[in-house]
Amino acid sequence: MDYEQIESSQRQHHEVLQHQEKMNLIVEQEEYNLFVIIKPKLYKDGTQGCCLYGENIQEGIVGFGDTPKKAISDWNSSWYKTLIK
Repeated sequence: MDYEQIESSQRQHHEVLQHQEKMNLIVEQEEYNLFVIIKPKLYKDGTQGCCLYGENIQEGIVGFGDTPKKAISDWNSSWYKTLIK
């Protein structure tokens, strides 16, 4: 493999990584869009963050996580699971 092929391969790899980073950002933005539109409660429950849409944890849509971001992500998963049912 010559220098040009190596450089081309590295450039392609870099472009793939950039594309993946952009896609991850889009997914993250979509998760926050749902959170902003639905406006669930976000609070601390014991040692974890809790994201709740509804009156209580038993009847509502809920997500937990070690950080608020993880709680929102878990809540998004729960939200979409309720749509599949």
